[in-house]
Amino acid sequence: MVIKNTAVSKLVQEFKLLVDEPLKKYTSFKIGGPADLLALPKDKLELKKLIKKASVLDIPITLFGGGTNVLITDKGIRGLVIITKHLKSKIYTAQAGLQKKTIYVEAGERLSKVCLFAVQHSLSGLEDAAGIPGTVGGAIMMNAGTRTWNISDSLESIDVFDKNTLVFKTIKRKKLDFSYRQLNQSGIILAATLVLTPKPREEIEIIFKENLTRKNMVQPVSAASAGCFFKNPVSGKSAGELIDNSGLKGMKINDAMVSEKHANFIVNTGNASCEDVLLLKKHIQKIVLKNYHIKLETEVRLQGE
Repeated sequence: MVIKNTAVSKLVQEFKLLVDEPLKKYTSFKIGGPADLLALPKDKLELKKLIKKASVLDIPITLFGGGTNVLITDKGIRGLVIITKHLKSKIYTAQAGLQKKTIYVEAGERLSKVCLFAVQHSLSGLEDAAGIPGTVGGAIMMNAGTRTWNISDSLESIDVFDKNTLVFKTIKRKKLDFSYRQLNQSGIILAATLVLTPKPREEIEIIFKENLTRKNMVQPVSAASAGCFFKNPVSGKSAGELIDNSGLKGMKINDAMVSEKHANFIVNTGNASCEDVLLLKKHIQKIVLKNYHIKLETEVRLQGE
């Protein structure tokens, strides 16, 4: 990106923005072209100031958390990319009635750390989140979860920043529009309050470790991927079962491969491009549709031009 605008140049200097920064460095898939401009704000006040100034300059804004559920195009993303993973501070607990406690955590904190915090403080409700990668903010935006639990089940409220009105506000769970692997909400998530149940630590720890062990056994947790690639159909077999039963495990297009450990994971085995992944995705959808008359929908979000 050639910066010809003096105001944009000042913005780059003021916020120490990175120019033409490869986004593959910031995603679990290790795929993606450059961002014109990239920012890693350290707190919500810096975030507000940056968004306000970028909006005045009509610079398009894209936000990421931990980059774990996203596939970025090979051409990258135009405008300003803001990564919120540094928006994190101490995790707080508070009493919520006689039988509940809450955890307050900023959006940039890793979900895995919050799960461990809950276990250590004898709080039940996040055991099913064991092994789910990414940040709290990203998990809420994707309504991350399993077949029996979603993070929305444990949510009391979120703190958001409205980039149109430049106002901070708290939204209660009942006012949020969640669906399968999605939150329909335009504000920038800054923090969340989770409501959990006190239980003996030993009981929580056993379930948490069992879930984590099971996940590590059946999922390619150390591979470069974006997590489960397709949404599970409403009923019947899971997406992974449909792909596996179609004989697609291990299929490759260049360095993009259907994981041999779990068929609902597409992994980057070296230097896969976004185009490689999209071609493989289309082939999987075609074969599953032919075999089962089911059109698999992607869970991973495609970003960029």
